[in-house]
Amino acid sequence: MNILELFSLKDKIAIVTGGYGYLGKSMSESLNEAGATVIVAGRSEEKFSNNFHEKENYFFIQTDISDTASIHQCFATVKQKFGHIDILLNNAVYLDSGGKKPEDITDEEWTICANGVSGSVFRCIREIIPFMRGQGGSIINVSSMYGVVSPDFTLYEGECSPFFNPVNYGAEKAGVIQMTKYFATYLIKDKINVNCISPGTFPSPTVQENKEFIARLSKKNPACRIGKPEDLKGVVVFLASNASDYVVGQNIIVDGGWTIW
Repeated sequence: MNILELFSLKDKIAIVTGGYGYLGKSMSESLNEAGATVIVAGRSEEKFSNNFHEKENYFFIQTDISDTASIHQCFATVKQKFGHIDILLNNAVYLDSGGKKPEDITDEEWTICANGVSGSVFRCIREIIPFMRGQGGSIINVSSMYGVVSPDFTLYEGECSPFFNPVNYGAEKAGVIQMTKYFATYLIKDKINVNCISPGTFPSPTVQENKEFIARLSKKNPACRIGKPEDLKGVVVFLASNASDYVVGQNIIVDGGWTIW
């Protein structure tokens, strides 16, 4: 197999949860550009249409990652329509404690984050197993560099305090990395390959409006800049393709070198 064939996703069917978001859109595009048909699973058909209107080989299925029945119905619909599912990219999350310091996070907020970050990944992997078992496939989880390292709290001093990184987010993203290793070991016998991507930092356009905060983030890594959504395209295609067949249970950190200091 030549190098182009190794990275080709031609005739592959990919599901991307939250595939119309700031990072999800770029990851969906990478899979599509490599040849895959992309099913975006999310809550908002309007957001899907705004991002992928009239583009070929993109489809939307309304899906709630907090609800097992909704996840299962999404996968069953894709299998029925396309005959197979080759790639699952677990990108979507939900939480309710952004910007809060540990002593201000309630039990309820902790539980919501647990269900919305590591819990949603677990539900999606559990439900995809019957659809991939027997044919194989690739599962890509999205964690965060904050699942690997602790935040530098000096970043949030003064006017940047609204962007404070909550403890439950990092704890649950670390859980996603561990779950990746667990399921990689458990599913590789079924030719289902599980790996993880940990981005950092990729602040949203709204956060980027605070120039002081972006300047602080940019100084924290050797690349001296924040991440751009397209910085994730290469690693997504790599982990979705045959090029990564012998890469099993790994967490690839895409952070401009932040975690090497």
